[in-house]
Amino acid sequence: MLPGSIPGPTFDRLPTADNWFAIEWLPQGVLRIWEPHVSRLLRANMFLVRGRDRDLLVDAGMGVCSLRRFLDPFLDKPVVHVLSHAHVDHIGSAHEFAGDLRMHAAEADVMRDPPADLELSFDGYSAEKKERLRQSGFDVSGALIAAAPSPSFKPEEWRIPGATPTALLADGDTVDLGDRSFEVLHTPGHSPGSICLWEAATGILIGGDTIYDGLLIDTLPDSDPAAYAVSMRRLKQLNVSAVHGGHRESFGAAKYQFLIDQYLSS
Repeated sequence: MLPGSIPGPTFDRLPTADNWFAIEWLPQGVLRIWEPHVSRLLRANMFLVRGRDRDLLVDAGMGVCSLRRFLDPFLDKPVVHVLSHAHVDHIGSAHEFAGDLRMHAAEADVMRDPPADLELSFDGYSAEKKERLRQSGFDVSGALIAAAPSPSFKPEEWRIPGATPTALLADGDTVDLGDRSFEVLHTPGHSPGSICLWEAATGILIGGDTIYDGLLIDTLPDSDPAAYAVSMRRLKQLNVSAVHGGHRESFGAAKYQFLIDQYLSS
């Protein structure tokens, strides 16, 4: 069983979490947010980047607990919400920021109408989906959460609300925060609409699920290993200083190059 996986086939006797979200302040005005009670497979990062005129929020977790309510004390200006892609662990609270919601066109339809069969337990996954995840090295038994956000939370009623993007991003677009700007890099492979955000002035790359310090997945139904390799060769040319990936901890240039080379040689 992988670290962070959750045993048991049901939601019986889930404890109530004192805090649903965890945070880490990183250099250059970046806040990392994650959900420690979600299984390792779907424990995704969200990032809030401070800007002069507006702030940038990247990704939205599982939507088990209100991200907007949690972030309210940190928000003092308009928020641009960008989704790195439309997989379940990255879009859960996107509807709470629908006033300025941006993502690549290739996966916008998924955000508008998220799959109705999503559940907080592997028990509801199809045999084919579970086998694909097993082949990628993941344990696929039991629940996807180790706690509930409140005593009244009903995991079996959890659903992800749809939201319509207000802007469809393409390669080369920019996300302007007033005093800093991120370039959109379309990096298909993990999924068709995967993007990274690149701030050339600081060398910061927000990598989504294209690159993070863990097992990079290219075996999902919408994955494309050949396109992934092209994306990785492109990313290899960037002079990065810090990488904030879609999962696990942030890292620097040496590990970045190592992870790219490791993928390309696999």
